[in-house]
Amino acid sequence: MSMHDSILSYPRSLSLKMVDWDNGGEAEQKRGLLNVNRRSFDYWLLKLSEKKVQFSSETKLVDFRELNGGVRILVEKANKKVLVKARYLIGADGGFSSIRRHISRNENDLRFYVAVQEWMRSPKGIGDFTYFIYDNEINDYYSWLIPKGNYMIIGSFFQQGEDVRSKFQLFKNKVREKYGIHGIAYKREAGVSPRPLSLDEVCLGRGNVILVGEAACLVSPSTGEGISFALRSGMAAANALNSHFDSAFEKYLNLCEPLLEEVGEKIKRARALMDPATRKELLGSMGK
Repeated sequence: MSMHDSILSYPRSLSLKMVDWDNGGEAEQKRGLLNVNRRSFDYWLLKLSEKKVQFSSETKLVDFRELNGGVRILVEKANKKVLVKARYLIGADGGFSSIRRHISRNENDLRFYVAVQEWMRSPKGIGDFTYFIYDNEINDYYSWLIPKGNYMIIGSFFQQGEDVRSKFQLFKNKVREKYGIHGIAYKREAGVSPRPLSLDEVCLGRGNVILVGEAACLVSPSTGEGISFALRSGMAAANALNSHFDSAFEKYLNLCEPLLEEVGEKIKRARALMDPATRKELLGSMGK
């Protein structure tokens, strides 16, 4: 399925450059990453779904209760609370999923990171690349540079509880010093994302409650990327419901096995990237 040109930013396709500031090395990968406008992409997905899904905008989940063979859900819309009964409840409500918190015993064990990024106009560019920058003075994850048309996105992950403002300013100072990239921020964006470093932290649901995407902690712990897991787990949930309605959760678990294997491999990669010594070895092997 092809996307409309309006969904893509310039450059339309990006390669990946992994830069290790701790060790002074780097590695390039010709990845062909699509450089999308996320707001336009989300709207496109929404329009694709309209024919088969009934949307209720500005509707809040208040509470739910699991019943024998179903779920009773309390929602609020226009200051009115409505009780809904359903066979299944699918939680696609992101990393801070209220549905997951309701059913998971491991919620307090999750690691959450604050992602901060700024859009700025800069006289300097980085070509058709997105940069993943590793520097343990900044974080134990990575930071990024992404060209978006006339703008440059500068961003980084920080553990909850850290001094995000000073750490982010330190990163921007280093970017200016090393690449000459600087400017006045056009806008700032921030969000919170889970980072699984054990498969025990993944929760796909239970009974008649199914979790998908970041709500299930299906996210890459090495890059923080979650949209591909969201789309694939969402498809798995739909296929499970369509093919095995009476035992959809069990079927969903089966369909998600490849996703769990992938997260497991990315956990190994994430741990290697967190340590400057093993990161040097990993990036060195990629550059050969």
